[in-house]
Amino acid sequence: MKIDIFSLLGLTKNIGTKPDGTTSKPQEMTLEVYKKLPNDLVLVGRLTCEEDEYVFRYDADFVGEPIFAFPDVGKEYRSKYLWPFFSIRIPPLNREDMRKEMINRSLRDDQILEILGSVAKVSVTNPYEFQLGQM
Repeated sequence: MKIDIFSLLGLTKNIGTKPDGTTSKPQEMTLEVYKKLPNDLVLVGRLTCEEDEYVFRYDADFVGEPIFAFPDVGKEYRSKYLWPFFSIRIPPLNREDMRKEMINRSLRDDQILEILGSVAKVSVTNPYEFQLGQM
């Protein structure tokens, strides 16, 4: 039996797609990705939504080891689907505590960058932190 990561997390493969199959308008937000160091946060790059695609770009000033999912620091990464590096941080949206949190923050299921930057911004399992910014 083949099970993908999206099924295990209770997510759809088309994350960012509404239940009726239509996509939401591109978000006006950007998700800044920082690496946690002992006494500092270093800006690594930014995730945006552009023309119905997710786009990840490293910050021009970033020097350091690249994120394993995005090995080429000089490359712009584009995808119709959210990469597992980001999607695994989103708890199942149908969990009761998540539903309450989404209501408290006035978030919709299709506001992926906002969810990542508020509800899923910090993880104990990796050294990256997400913060919302404006485009």
